[in-house]
Amino acid sequence: MLFIGLNVFVGVYWLLSFNLLYTKFWNLDISNPLEKRHYLVIKNWTQFIFVISSFLFIRILFSIYHEKNSNELFRAEHYSALVIIPWILIYGKILIHPEILYGYPDMQKRDIEEENQINITDHVWIFDTINIINPKENENGSHVEESVLSYVSEIECFVNKKHPFRNPKFSLSDFEKAVNIPKSHLCYIFKYHAIVTFVEYTDYCRIKDALNLIENRYLDDATWEELAEKAGFISYDSFLIAFRNQTKREPDDFLNPQETLCFQKDNSFTI
Repeated sequence: MLFIGLNVFVGVYWLLSFNLLYTKFWNLDISNPLEKRHYLVIKNWTQFIFVISSFLFIRILFSIYHEKNSNELFRAEHYSALVIIPWILIYGKILIHPEILYGYPDMQKRDIEEENQINITDHVWIFDTINIINPKENENGSHVEESVLSYVSEIECFVNKKHPFRNPKFSLSDFEKAVNIPKSHLCYIFKYHAIVTFVEYTDYCRIKDALNLIENRYLDDATWEELAEKAGFISYDSFLIAFRNQTKREPDDFLNPQETLCFQKDNSFTI
């Protein structure tokens, strides 16, 4: 009698779970492409976990059925070795499809990177949800928050392709016109979604540009002063100060660069 009751319980539980997942989740109609991709990833994983759970339920029932026929205590210990199979499948699926580990923001960022063929600089930008105390900024920021990644993508794409900061007079107003993002939005982004100010970001981009030029052997036919001017600095002294602040190294140390640079929260590169 106990075995029959257990079968009924498992069967009802399985049917209710399937009905809930199918009606409330698996059968949704998502129109936004990015949200749809995220939805399909989660749907795929929930279906996978549901199948694995069903397999484990069946193993328990078979084990109890075997113990019932053998007049043993109901411990569900038979066929316990089969438990390793779903875990192997789960680990294998994670290795093959690790996107479930990234979460929606990182998936959105990766999609934008793939679309624009650029890498968004994670150590400059902050994509976490923020709380804004100022009511006015909170009202304006709600519109910006919806498109932060798109704005950051446009900023990085423009900087990487056009090198606007090679012009030493390139200002925030010029940047606003170039990327077609309202100045108020840019100020908001650099205040709440960057670890640097706009001025610090210009120095960061200029030094990164200078290091790329060094790596591409620009100094074979040019001087340090010419490199500084090429990167957008008004003088070699300002270049040297910014270079030391950003890299914590001397320029000569990068004549044969093999290191990967990373921007830290103290506004400097590390090797």
